[in-house]
Amino acid sequence: LSADVGLSRVPYPEVISVNSSTSASVEKNVEIAQAIPLKYATGTTYVYQPGKTYRAKRVFKVIILGDAGVGKTCLSFRFCNGRFPAQTEATIGVDFRERSVAIDGELIRVQLWDTAGQERYRQSIVSHYYRNVNAVVFVYDVSNPSSFHSLNDWIDECRKHSVSSTNDTPHILIGNKCDLTQENRVKTDVAQKFADQNDMALFETSALADTEADHVESIFMTLVHKLQQSKPMHVQTDEERARKEQRLLLKAGDATAETSGEGWCC
Repeated sequence: LSADVGLSRVPYPEVISVNSSTSASVEKNVEIAQAIPLKYATGTTYVYQPGKTYRAKRVFKVIILGDAGVGKTCLSFRFCNGRFPAQTEATIGVDFRERSVAIDGELIRVQLWDTAGQERYRQSIVSHYYRNVNAVVFVYDVSNPSSFHSLNDWIDECRKHSVSSTNDTPHILIGNKCDLTQENRVKTDVAQKFADQNDMALFETSALADTEADHVESIFMTLVHKLQQSKPMHVQTDEERARKEQRLLLKAGDATAETSGEGWCC
């Protein structure tokens, strides 16, 4: 992903979405809605049959970081569900969503992990949250400069857990809520300079605006395509991944069981 190339000019592969649960449970199989041809290196072709259930060979874990209220949950909801959530409560602990897609004939499961932006929740789950990460999405609110200024803290936290753009873990930066027109909004050129300094691509969009739905889709699918091209074919078995991620969800839930949500975000 080039930081100086706007997403509108970045081509991404044809993507076929498949039926997939977006609940907190870790999904092992997906049922496809239409035939998907898969070409092997030997030249032979196998076709996923409609109506049958298959297991994705690769699972990519993407974490979404940023202050509370910048719209992390809404961005992940827009990508996984194709719409803006009807109700937008503040995240407590970890919010987990996933979507299965086929890229270039390969069935891939994308997991989006969104953690609470509040400091008191972050400390209890941070060690689990950064494990086995394949990519990082940083989010700020273009109408809230303080959320932009906090990005250095989030980047430092990634580095503390050995998750940096220099160790083959792609990072991107999203300025959300571009539909808002406050005078003190974060300037695009300022954000672009910051992104360049931190080896990240910059995208501005809005999880709320239906007119930006394709843009949100393109941002995440461009990232997934990059992972599909650069990551090894066998990352981890589905059984191993499912057991590990389920344990992390349970631990995160235990750590925040005595807390209650407050505030709203969009």
